[in-house]
Amino acid sequence: MKDAVTEQVTFEAMMADFEAPGIDDRLRRLLSKAKPIRWGLFHHLHTSTYYRGRVVLSGDSAHASLPFQAAGAAQGVEDAVVLSNVLAELAKSYKGDASVEAAFSAYDSVRRPRAQKQLEQSAEVARMLFFQHEEAGSDMTKILPMLQDGRFDWLWSHDIKEDVHTALASMRSQNAE
Repeated sequence: MKDAVTEQVTFEAMMADFEAPGIDDRLRRLLSKAKPIRWGLFHHLHTSTYYRGRVVLSGDSAHASLPFQAAGAAQGVEDAVVLSNVLAELAKSYKGDASVEAAFSAYDSVRRPRAQKQLEQSAEVARMLFFQHEEAGSDMTKILPMLQDGRFDWLWSHDIKEDVHTALASMRSQNAE
């Protein structure tokens, strides 16, 4: 199917990925129970804005991500936290389309830079894992340090409450103008 998200693959095609001598036979036996499907990977690296008029994007509709940082769903949850707070504030202080614009602009200004950084870094991790990185190539002595040494701290140790406060302050500032 041309537009399918998944495609059926043969058992033999799947098992070809597990032929290396170091693969445990118990894993091979477990895989014999599988109905192999190949999932598509979707990545939308750059989005110029997460809103237009009275329409706002969040989650994968705003920033579809490769899975190589295990952070795509978390980015959607972060979107929901910031956006729900912005919408709650909007409901209290609605003054027409200008206040909607201020709300969505505040959400965008906080969420888009962080989500876009996650997209870029996920793509870079993919290039490392597939030995296509511009600097490291297939050299594991270069790849491993790039994947360690606090690379994910900014992502996993982030204070989302601060993002909410920043978005609300931006929104209030725009509404005061």
